[in-house]
Amino acid sequence: MSLAGLAVILVIFMNRNYETRFWPGATDRDVPILWLMLGSGVSSVIAFWLLTRIRSVMKEVAELAKEKKRSEEAAAQARRAAELEKQEKRIDEKLTQALGDQNSQG
Repeated sequence: MSLAGLAVILVIFMNRNYETRFWPGATDRDVPILWLMLGSGVSSVIAFWLLTRIRSVMKEVAELAKEKKRSEEAAAQARRAAELEKQEKRIDEKLTQALGDQNSQG
């Protein structure tokens, strides 16, 4: 960690007097290189942070969509099970009624 800090201090010290006109909108005056370095560093950190946030939100949205699909499938399966149970009850009633009619005739 101290080596990284030392490297940053060295870069700042070595670039303290350099200037350039490569700054958008600043063609008539020189701008210190340190401002360019700071601007690019901050914008890189912000872009990385935004991209990771967007990626995590997209993952959560996909996970929520999968969970919704699973719950819909479970509800559909429960409806089919209820329908099958009703059909089985009707078939059982018809069988008992038919067996009861046969026993009364016989």
